[in-house]
Amino acid sequence: MKLAVALLLVCSTAQAEYYSGNELLAKMHSDSVIDRSIALGYVIGVSDMGEGSIHCSPVNVTTGQSRDLVRNYLVNNPAERHLPADLIINRVLKAAWPCRTSGRGI
Repeated sequence: MKLAVALLLVCSTAQAEYYSGNELLAKMHSDSVIDRSIALGYVIGVSDMGEGSIHCSPVNVTTGQSRDLVRNYLVNNPAERHLPADLIINRVLKAAWPCRTSGRGI
């Protein structure tokens, strides 16, 4: 019974995403080094998950480039900042570095 209650509490608080675009941009512009590092880590994590299937970055792309692309998109598209940050990151990176249909795509 205790296990069922614990599972119910965990499941009822689950979210589909960690950050919205608004929250990610706030972390990117924060005075806190920790917040900016969290934002960079989030972009890197989402990028890694989509690499080869959603987008295909050139070999020499830096993490800073990916972060800058996402940050610039968020700054220039305020109407979309309410969307999940992972969706925005994948959209931006796919637009910048699409996979070739016969290339590295899964």
